[in-house]
Amino acid sequence: MPIGSASPVSRRTMLRGLGVSMALPWLESLPLASATSSASTQRPPVRTLVTFTGMGFHSDHWWAKGEGDAMELGPCLKPLESWKQRMVFLRGLWNEQANNGVIHCMQTGNMLSGASMSKTEVRTGVSFDQLMAQQLGNRTRIPSLVLGCEGPIPGLQDGHPLLYSSHISWSTAVSPTWTETRPALAFDQLFRTKPNRGDLRIVDAVLEDARSLRQRLSVSDRQRFEEYLGSVHEIEGRIKRAGKESEAGGWKPTLTAPDRPRPADGIPTEIPEYWKLMNDIVLLAFRTDSTRISTLKYCNDGSILTHAHAGAKDQHHQMAHTQPQELIGVNQFFTSQLAYLCEQMAQVEEGDSTLLDNTSIMHCSSMIHGNHDARQLPVILLGGGGGKVRGGRVLDYLDASNRRMCSLFLSLMEWGGLELDRFGDSDERLAGL
Repeated sequence: MPIGSASPVSRRTMLRGLGVSMALPWLESLPLASATSSASTQRPPVRTLVTFTGMGFHSDHWWAKGEGDAMELGPCLKPLESWKQRMVFLRGLWNEQANNGVIHCMQTGNMLSGASMSKTEVRTGVSFDQLMAQQLGNRTRIPSLVLGCEGPIPGLQDGHPLLYSSHISWSTAVSPTWTETRPALAFDQLFRTKPNRGDLRIVDAVLEDARSLRQRLSVSDRQRFEEYLGSVHEIEGRIKRAGKESEAGGWKPTLTAPDRPRPADGIPTEIPEYWKLMNDIVLLAFRTDSTRISTLKYCNDGSILTHAHAGAKDQHHQMAHTQPQELIGVNQFFTSQLAYLCEQMAQVEEGDSTLLDNTSIMHCSSMIHGNHDARQLPVILLGGGGGKVRGGRVLDYLDASNRRMCSLFLSLMEWGGLELDRFGDSDERLAGL
């Protein structure tokens, strides 16, 4: 159906031109094509985002207490102070099977499935995000967006595959979902329909369709649409600049020679810029409704990254074990990513709500702290989940009869549109949410 048509616009409608397809953002001026005209079809979709950092947090400084305005946050959570009323702090959840094998690989491989893991071969379970993608992913052009900011760790640990520690998203029991670590290719998933079109800006390629669409928009939607086009152009420019810096030898490691493989072209040289860019791609994916399901693994369990920008002197893995004071700054850098996501999502208006209102963000890690304690996991929820999540609370499940992570996943899937009676090791939703 051409953009200029007066008929309702399907969520599958794209701006198109010269090898590019560009999903429309949510615009109240454009009624969604539907078999019914009920008000529910006009509501923005609920997005589900899982973010992950390995190795837990500083054991003395990951805590929250109280509720509402009086809620107090431990030092690791301080970057989220402005968003504590949109946050639920969950204490005591765990994956029982993660405690039945070698550390690191066996504590991460079932992070989003709760499944048992083979110790002799790669075999775990389908993660809940990919189950959602398989059953709901046909509603968007991309079933799910799986991103990472650190590549997989090869090899074995005591005979166990380290592949487990590098992936949280699994499409089958034996196949981790491809995790895209290159911003340019992640961006291409959202908009490119043909390869090798780097000579043409995305926005320019769909200019004719965009002009036709503008004529049909309200004043407020027109502004929203222009901001959207601007954000696409700005992010594309940053990706291209990062690629040129790499080609020109602009990558400047702190060593005289790199101690790891050189990043692929297009990956920013500095960790904060890299992580922010990946955050922005997730935001763009949700804003354009290219996908409603995403995972973003900032770093691996057993991460070899050194966060010198946050005051770190050693690799993350080593710091997590010794827990020096500098680890707090690294942990705060991790939670500042969530604060950035909340800030950006809160600025995107979707009718009488915001993108933050219509998103469920779950942040988790493979252990409560870096000395391999996975008997409880650090987990927080952010966002509104389409009106299903009430923030400003601390929920303690440590002594509860049900503290399974899979119970939380059942709730997250339901908020995102998939209702199941059972997932993984649980057949009940988490009480109190």
